[in-house]
Amino acid sequence: MNLDMVSPAMRAVAERLESEYSYKAVQFQPWLAKSKEDIFLQSTFHRILKEKAGATHIGENVFISTEANVFTHAFYIDDDSWIAAGVIIRGNVEIGKNSSINSFSHIAGNVKIGNGVRIAGAVAIYGFNHGHERTDIPIYQQRHTSAGIVIGDGAWIGTNAVIVDGVKIGSHSIVAGGAVVTKDVGDFQIVGGNPAKVLRDRLASGNEPAAIGA
Repeated sequence: MNLDMVSPAMRAVAERLESEYSYKAVQFQPWLAKSKEDIFLQSTFHRILKEKAGATHIGENVFISTEANVFTHAFYIDDDSWIAAGVIIRGNVEIGKNSSINSFSHIAGNVKIGNGVRIAGAVAIYGFNHGHERTDIPIYQQRHTSAGIVIGDGAWIGTNAVIVDGVKIGSHSIVAGGAVVTKDVGDFQIVGGNPAKVLRDRLASGNEPAAIGA
């Protein structure tokens, strides 16, 4: 195409599209190198989270996408961790060092995530539950309960996994993609299925399945 034939207005649109693409590339892939503009936006967003989302600590070299939805009562995230675009975080959430949460995951309720944890895309972690013991009134009128969820250091949670309230995920364990975890997972265990069951022990087998879920 002869660029001389393009109107100034269309050139402005093209420049905006290129700028938006570069911006979104970092928001959805926080491991990419950051521009000065990205770093400036981070400092602003961190301040907003401290003022409005109950963030008590945002560590060094933390990246929280400005396209993430962080609407917490209390929030803590330690050094070198990142949260990608499209993530939803609500409730009281703590994230340790060098942990990552990929796009479109939803974390709600009372949730504590350890160090070096990898959470893939579209994971659901719900550290609360609807009360449902009574049958004489609707569920929505009953009190919420919250035992909380703990995810140990070095765990890997695969794509589309669901973790329900009251569950503890052991350190260095793996939750396969699509698993629905309703019971505690021990250290170094690999679980999968619905409901999730132990597939193998990482220490015992020495081999891990090839496809867990990114």
